[in-house]
Amino acid sequence: MAAARILIVEDERLVAEDIKLTLLGFGYQIAGITTTGEEAIRLARDATPDLILMDIHLAGTINGIAAAEEIQKFSAVPVVYLTAFADENITAQAKITQPYGYIIKPYDERELRTVIEFSLFKSQLDQKLKESEEKYRALAENTADVLFALDVNGIVTYISPHVNKYGHLVEDLVLGGFCDFVYPQDRKIVRENFLKVLSCERQESTVFRVVDKWGYIHWVEERSTVRMDVYGRPIGIYGTLRDITDRRRAEESFVLANKKLNLLNNITRHDILNTITGLLGLIDMSLASKEMAERDELLQEIKNSVEIIQHQISFTREYQEVGVNAPIWQVAEAILQRVIPDCSRPGIAIASQVKGIGIFADPLLEKVFYNLIDNALRYGGETLTTVTFFEQVSDEGLILVCEDNGAGIPPEEKKKVFERGIGKNTGMGLFLTREILLITGITIRETGTLGKGARFEILIPNGAWRLTKTNA
Repeated sequence: MAAARILIVEDERLVAEDIKLTLLGFGYQIAGITTTGEEAIRLARDATPDLILMDIHLAGTINGIAAAEEIQKFSAVPVVYLTAFADENITAQAKITQPYGYIIKPYDERELRTVIEFSLFKSQLDQKLKESEEKYRALAENTADVLFALDVNGIVTYISPHVNKYGHLVEDLVLGGFCDFVYPQDRKIVRENFLKVLSCERQESTVFRVVDKWGYIHWVEERSTVRMDVYGRPIGIYGTLRDITDRRRAEESFVLANKKLNLLNNITRHDILNTITGLLGLIDMSLASKEMAERDELLQEIKNSVEIIQHQISFTREYQEVGVNAPIWQVAEAILQRVIPDCSRPGIAIASQVKGIGIFADPLLEKVFYNLIDNALRYGGETLTTVTFFEQVSDEGLILVCEDNGAGIPPEEKKKVFERGIGKNTGMGLFLTREILLITGITIRETGTLGKGARFEILIPNGAWRLTKTNA
């Protein structure tokens, strides 16, 4: 290894030369000699020494302690103080700069060499430790998971900065109870899991909810393992938190979709069987009738029954797509910009004021917007000239509004418009709209005024919407 380069900062020239000869005799190299703190700062930057021997009392306007403080702003070079005075005040001031050594003049050569060797060795260890800390800090700060450490009482001793995404500052959580961060109803299972971890060496995993700074609930998967001291005794827990909110919502959505599909199958089968029973009766009556006019009337009823069955089967095909694919985050503005041109009609302005809103919903969300516009165009009447989408923030969450200036909906029909089979046509559009939204807990209601237009409000709960960038 190359010999260490040492910078000598000493206000007495003869002493500096004596130190130089001593260091050369030990095999070190000299990075420079100066008598002032100002020059010491410059040489520390330009000559990049491996160690500085710094006299505390120097010529110039600043002393050795002040010079060391300035050097530490741009360099981690170890500093060993030299002084002929060892009073407590000077020693206390020198400690602030965390020197690697302190030598009283006149110095002993063996003591000088020992202090330098230990200082260089400790500096190398400190550098390796710093590099290691920076590496693990980079890992902790760049991983999507939240890393944490607890003591045996569940007190947070470390938590990675990624916890900021929940609105919590690291300093607010450290030295606090981990369970303060956990949803109240889940704290019992978290405590029980930590007790299991502390009682054995194997890794444990559990799923629970945490509450962010704004009161929103997130699902997390926690994995933890016991921390041991050198004697094998448990002293705490290391763990990670992975946010699985979207996955959990998707799983819950699939369960809900399956329930809805099973219910639909039962209802549709019941409706079709009832229609077929009536159809068979009409056929029997037609075969038994001898009057042509009566037969014609019965045949028309048979045709109507067949069309009803056709509509029921057609709806089943559309409905079975709801919930088939996992819900995803979608940009409302981008979807509306795709849908609006396809629905445009002469004399009717369809516009969107929605900007930068992301919605966690079934992939059929586009059909929701299409159905709302289509409903306005079908039932708005002669007064309809505008259909507008915009958003409002409420305590319940985000309200996405579709408002028109058409005929409006009678009060007694407001709750019925979302029922299956209600409407002048098949009555399936708004029913499908409601079902698509319910997959991720989004609801819809009609709050317009008869004669002034319809107003459909889509209520998106907190956690199912967010501000987002759009490429639309």
